[in-house]
Amino acid sequence: MESDRLPTDYQHSLCAYRYKAFRDLHDKYGEVVRLGPRSISISNKEMIRQALVTEDLPKGPLYKLFQREGVQTLFSTMDQDWHKKRRRIVSPAFSIKYLNSLEPFMVSVTESLIKKLDADIAASLDEAKYGTVDIWNMVQRLALDVIGETAFGQSFHMVENNSHFVPGAIAEQMRLSAVSVVYPLLSKLFIKNAGKNNPQLTKFLNNVIEERLHNKESQERKDILQFLINSSQQQAAESHNDKLTAEAIMSETVLFLVAGSETTSNTIGFVFIELLNYPEHLKKLYEEIDTVEWEEGQHVFHHNQIKHLPYLNAVINETLRLDAVAAGALHRMTVKPTVLGHLSLPARIHVNCNIWHAQTSDKYYPDPWAFHPERWIEGTDDLEAFFPFSAGSRNCIGKNFAMQEMRIAIATLLKTYDIAPIPQEMEDATSRRHFITMTVQKNSFKIKMKRRI
Repeated sequence: MESDRLPTDYQHSLCAYRYKAFRDLHDKYGEVVRLGPRSISISNKEMIRQALVTEDLPKGPLYKLFQREGVQTLFSTMDQDWHKKRRRIVSPAFSIKYLNSLEPFMVSVTESLIKKLDADIAASLDEAKYGTVDIWNMVQRLALDVIGETAFGQSFHMVENNSHFVPGAIAEQMRLSAVSVVYPLLSKLFIKNAGKNNPQLTKFLNNVIEERLHNKESQERKDILQFLINSSQQQAAESHNDKLTAEAIMSETVLFLVAGSETTSNTIGFVFIELLNYPEHLKKLYEEIDTVEWEEGQHVFHHNQIKHLPYLNAVINETLRLDAVAAGALHRMTVKPTVLGHLSLPARIHVNCNIWHAQTSDKYYPDPWAFHPERWIEGTDDLEAFFPFSAGSRNCIGKNFAMQEMRIAIATLLKTYDIAPIPQEMEDATSRRHFITMTVQKNSFKIKMKRRI
């Protein structure tokens, strides 16, 4: 994208650390903080659940800034009726049954990742037979290829060569959207083509959809893109007013790429960071994974083999709690006088649900900043202050997709490799930033890896 006259470093300083300011305000003033004349932030679990579930408050106007050229998506729409209709159309693509049909794509990409890791390790062996691998970068590429296969109908081959333009184009759009959300006036003044789609990206997606519509061989793929196309054709035949247009299909597939890649890959990356910080938990996870035997010739776990492993799920949940990808809060708005907890709010009050502060509060979690997966097994903590995929009608439609991908990737990598920390990398990983999602500041995290015997 031909983007901005604002220097990149200046963009980063504008919004990358804003999430910390909200956390500090809650630390100082408590679970309810007034941010402005018509804006509050809440981190009380009951109030958050009431806002997201009981009252089902609609999303606030800042979500309009995520609407590229005014086109609504499941993520960006403020219209609850529109969202309900669109979600009804799309949700079967994320059912457990349909996800099972997508698993071969996840397995294929994970196999490619293992080949790439083996090559990178062999090229950087030390005396202990460990190689150095940027695991943060590699799982990003894994997640992008998984979404490419399942939502776009083709791999971006990011694992193999990291050269496709689509992921970079969308990442740039999301960075600019983050600046627009925090500083909308500055974005209008300084960011060229703010709110518009990358023309090259639009052309690419139109070609993908056209190819699928007219190529019978391509139509045989069982993936999310084909599901959306089939739904669109069925609705057209039934004269549905809320049918999926080609533009709508394009917008939703872009959403799946953004929401389904960075959030998932960053969580996998944080899992490795936390496990290397706490080797006793890494040891326990190795022991659990090793109880599941691979079949002859198997190189990647099937989801059914690992989906119920208690410690694996506890590690993922504890990472989602501590390293919340949505640390910048979930934005909602009252449309009528509403009572939240002890607060009586008039209409048109912006309510920021700070789930990260709730998830790291000592009111709900003893020793909240410790990585302690056992809390999810022992049942001694108050685990209801946990909203990693939001809650209510606007919860993440791709939750099951993300959990399936994370379980397969984490368990397969640990079944295959021994991992070890690099001290400077561990120190650097403590520096975080947040645009749309939480990430490490360097967008890189290197570790030592070698094949297990």
